[in-house]
Amino acid sequence: MLVDTGLASLSGDFIGRLEAELDLEDLRWIWLSHTDADHIGNLNRLLSAAPNAQVITNFLGAGKMGMMGVGAAERLRLLEPGEVLEVSGRRLHQVRPPYYDAPETMGFLDSDERVLFTVDAFGALLPGMVGDIAEVPAATLREGLVGWSSIDAPWLAHMDGMALAAILNHLNDLAPAHVLSGHLPVARGIDGLTGIIRSAYGRGTSDAVGPEHIAHIEAAIG
Repeated sequence: MLVDTGLASLSGDFIGRLEAELDLEDLRWIWLSHTDADHIGNLNRLLSAAPNAQVITNFLGAGKMGMMGVGAAERLRLLEPGEVLEVSGRRLHQVRPPYYDAPETMGFLDSDERVLFTVDAFGALLPGMVGDIAEVPAATLREGLVGWSSIDAPWLAHMDGMALAAILNHLNDLAPAHVLSGHLPVARGIDGLTGIIRSAYGRGTSDAVGPEHIAHIEAAIG
C-alpha cells in the first residue's frame, strides 16, 4: 500500500524512487489522506502506471477528486465512517488527526504494528533535511512543530483547550510505537508530540511564525 502520491512538480523523482522499491503492477492500494496538491499530485500518473491499484478515500474525498478531474471513479474504494480496512492481513483503523487543513482528511492506525499516520498533523518546519527525528534538538522541534501547525491549522488558536486536550489524550491512549506525519521524520511514540501541541496551544500564528519561518517557506516553494 502506498500512502499519498506527492507533488506533481516532483513527479519524475517520486515515480523513479517508487519503481526502485516495487513493481507498480503489484501495487494494490493507494491511501489518499486528502486532496491537497502535495498529496494527490501524481495520482493520475500512478493509476496509469499501476493498473491494479485502487484508491482508498471517503465520500467527500471522492467528490473533491471528481471536481478536480483527478482519479477514476471505478477505481475508488470508499470507506464508511468507522470502517476498518484489512490490507494484506493488517487492520487499518481510520483516525481523524487532531488538526488538519481539509475536511476529508483521513489518517489511520495499523493496530498490528502500532503505526499511526497523522497526515499533516505534527508536521514541522525544520532547518534542513533530517533522516531521524532524534537528530532534531528539542527546542528546534518545538519551534518547527508549532510554526507548522499555526500555518496549517490556524484555527487551533481558537479551539477550546479542554476539547483539544481530550483529542490529544485519545491519541496518547492509542499508544502508537511509531508516528508517521506527512511532514516530519518518523517519530517513536507520540507523547512528546502531543505534549508540544498541548503546551503551545493558543500562541497563534503571529507569535509562532517568525521571519526565519517565512524565509524557509518561500525558499521551499521557489
